[in-house]
Amino acid sequence: MEIKNAMEIYFNKQREFWQTNFGTFTELSYHDKIDECMIIPDSLNNEGNIQWQPVLQITSIDFSELEKNLDLNIHHQIKQFFTSYWYLSLIGIIENTVLYFVSIPYGRDVLKLVKKCYDLGFDKFPEGNIHFEIGCVSIGGDDSYLLYVDSETAVVKYVQVEDNVEIKAGTLDEIIFKMEPGM
Repeated sequence: MEIKNAMEIYFNKQREFWQTNFGTFTELSYHDKIDECMIIPDSLNNEGNIQWQPVLQITSIDFSELEKNLDLNIHHQIKQFFTSYWYLSLIGIIENTVLYFVSIPYGRDVLKLVKKCYDLGFDKFPEGNIHFEIGCVSIGGDDSYLLYVDSETAVVKYVQVEDNVEIKAGTLDEIIFKMEPGM
């Protein structure tokens, strides 16, 4: 499955979850760096929260210079993850695991974000095994795990660095497709 399709399915589930449970679109705390195109008009409430929707990315991003600088081929699923949608929050639940993905707000420099995720994952794995840190994970209430994706295979791993625990969870598209919305 394409990442874009998996994300579309997830965002539809998220919208339905919020509409059913709260009668709103997805909410989060407002700050002035959020582009207006993501905010539902007139949704700022007394608690300082706004309602928002993901925005489909329509511009093409060329990764070739970044890949050349990193001396690496970035898996197409990772590229799609960063270039399918602009979103403020991507939190999902699979069984007793809560995944918190890095946000990609409208207008963010995607290549700088990809480079930052690369830098965060660079020294955490054996030499030659490149991973991108794309969020964090809570497993059964233990929130000491980081969320990585392997650049070569797009396999997502939950990693507890301190105790050297690594759990392979599936490919990026499988994980996003399986997730149920969370808050």
